[in-house]
Amino acid sequence: MQSPLVVGALREQLLRILDWYHQGPPRFRWGVVIHRRNERGKLRFGAITPQGESLLLSEPMLDELGASACWLDGAVRVRLESRRLCEHPWVDALARPSRAPLVEALAVYFDPDSSPEEVVAFQSMAGVLTPARCPSELFLLTRGRPGGWPA
Repeated sequence: MQSPLVVGALREQLLRILDWYHQGPPRFRWGVVIHRRNERGKLRFGAITPQGESLLLSEPMLDELGASACWLDGAVRVRLESRRLCEHPWVDALARPSRAPLVEALAVYFDPDSSPEEVVAFQSMAGVLTPARCPSELFLLTRGRPGGWPA
């Protein structure tokens, strides 16, 4: 379970980023923070929305987010995909019956049109990230809330 203080701090930071982009023509109307979360002693990916929901990141949620145009910190466009590390996906189904599988690893791809400066600035976020190897929180901004995400 994530600490309410951590959730509140990350939510406030996300709201400040969204507010900063509203100063000019509104480019982004929604965002999410993907972060490392300790869930009952196991590291998982968590997600915090602008409304303050704190939840475990499931594969269907990431698929919906990955289908949207996303910008990392509002600066560089990225594409997201879920990756499985386990060769036997049914193991997760045994542990979480009737629930969507959780994201084990997250692939982050930069838009090929990104400038070399942008790629260098965010290089630590590129590639396949696991909760244990996620260097920091990912603040992802979109033009609208993806379907399947809490309102």
